[in-house]
Amino acid sequence: MQEAAFQTYMTNKGLAEKTKETRGYALKRIERAHRIDLDEEYNRDQMAGALKLLSYSAADERAKRPNPTKLDIDADKLLSHLRWYKTHLTDYARFKGGLPEADAATIAEEATEELTEDLLEEAVGKTFALEKDLQAALRANLSQLEDGLRVEDGGVERRVEAGFIDILARDNANVLTVVELKAETAKPEAVAQILAYMGCIAEETGEPVRGILVAGDHHPRVGYAARAIPNLLLKKYRYRFEFE
Repeated sequence: MQEAAFQTYMTNKGLAEKTKETRGYALKRIERAHRIDLDEEYNRDQMAGALKLLSYSAADERAKRPNPTKLDIDADKLLSHLRWYKTHLTDYARFKGGLPEADAATIAEEATEELTEDLLEEAVGKTFALEKDLQAALRANLSQLEDGLRVEDGGVERRVEAGFIDILARDNANVLTVVELKAETAKPEAVAQILAYMGCIAEETGEPVRGILVAGDHHPRVGYAARAIPNLLLKKYRYRFEFE
């Protein structure tokens, strides 16, 4: 994804800073979940395949059809959230020049049919903002997660075949450590995700790799899985408010 150019494009459209950050993060989520590059998707079919993947109708919701994507979304939020993602992907396709304004307007209208953009921003964007802030805070205080832990990726999410690693670090014994962050409860899918990242790093480097899954809470099945995986550690975070 051409992040810098897209940021300029959004600035020229007069979008608020919060909206720009959320939109960029949403697009990264699509890339990470599906292990794709949006620019490659555009070059292949002008984003038609990716947009189709995000299509989910009111009829689909009534029929309780499952999530057609690999994005981590609660079943009762599929309709609104997938439409919200589709709105942002539509804007990126328009930025790339591959989607007529009329088509983009139609998709945007569909995406906000039941919920306004502001409500969707609040419903979905707050999770992105929390994960972004959590990652920034953790990078600045990584030793608080585990004594001796230090950043190894130079402050930028490491891209591997399985997606983007939130934080790649080394522990006190110099072992490569993959840190995956979840703003809310880590679901069973998060275990497969972090193990895929660990496998990619192990294959790339030839070194032993361990993982730390950080979340507000962990689904019981995540706890059971971690008991059987000796090199995977679960951690929970808590909020702390400070006032001046």
